[in-house]
Amino acid sequence: MEFNTASTEKIPKDSWLVNLRIAGSVSTNTVEKAVSLNVGPHGYQRGKKEIHKIFEQGPPIICLQDVRIPKRRKNSVKRDLQRVFPHYWIYITTTQSPKKDRRDRPYVYSVLTALHSAFFPKVVQMRCHHSKQMDAETRREIDGRLLITQAQTTFQFMNMYQFTAANPMGQTEIWATTENWISKQKNSRIILQGDLNGAHPGCRWDYAQPLNKDIGTAENKLEHFIKTISGHFYVQQEHTWKGKECRAALDHVLTWNYHLPPQATRTLPKSHKKIDHCQIWTQLPHLDFPKQASTARTTQPDFSQRIDTVFFIKTSRASVAQLVRARDCQSLGRRFDSV
Repeated sequence: MEFNTASTEKIPKDSWLVNLRIAGSVSTNTVEKAVSLNVGPHGYQRGKKEIHKIFEQGPPIICLQDVRIPKRRKNSVKRDLQRVFPHYWIYITTTQSPKKDRRDRPYVYSVLTALHSAFFPKVVQMRCHHSKQMDAETRREIDGRLLITQAQTTFQFMNMYQFTAANPMGQTEIWATTENWISKQKNSRIILQGDLNGAHPGCRWDYAQPLNKDIGTAENKLEHFIKTISGHFYVQQEHTWKGKECRAALDHVLTWNYHLPPQATRTLPKSHKKIDHCQIWTQLPHLDFPKQASTARTTQPDFSQRIDTVFFIKTSRASVAQLVRARDCQSLGRRFDSV
């Protein structure tokens, strides 16, 4: 048996089996699954404990929405995750809106995709092109709401955080961008997961009737997108989001050129009081997602004990300057003594 040699100081010590499961060195007969979760309004920083619990289970695909990671922290969050879970490829896209919240802070739209390298030895992030007629602000926001990765030229994974129903123009633009992308992927098997901010007919509970105009428009846009692009839509039987007085199934899974097993998706009740969405777990056919004995990503080297070269150079220069001043003072003292 091959053990992971990475430091486990920051890995929760729930059990030795969890530790080995993270390392990808234990072969199990469990069915592999993909997981999707909107972690808002908590975001990554305050929802880190819940996010780590998902990573500990070692699913091949993890799609997180509304992680609220600003651009300046993007690389540090990536390093933080890969230090604890070294066998995952981590991809983050983020953008900052000129609009501000009630605390006068700019809105940050960001999604995160993690792919386990034991299942996907080679992964690339794809660049999605926008319409030239799209305004610059919407284009930037879509860049923070839609993340596409491709694994081994056979699968594409789309992680989407759709605009809210209060922004029908934004919803139209991101659906058009997605439709344009998918129409050009003739041979790729595509799995889209995320918070689509729209429900299938009959999948809203305790809402006042008739539905708000914006909500009704959002539902129509989702249905139109599914019919236009001929995707396979896996309807959630339970709510995935819960407000103060109402519930709805807003988080979905769609596929193109690919079929998932019947009853592939399952909703897990939310386990964090601040996160108002539920996790969506999707069963993956074992033959299409075989787990390799070894992982493509290896344990990252520990640079914590290395010398900080910038600090070393500055300190060395200061020390040399101090020695020069001392020598000059000594020399000057001798001159006065000789006089």
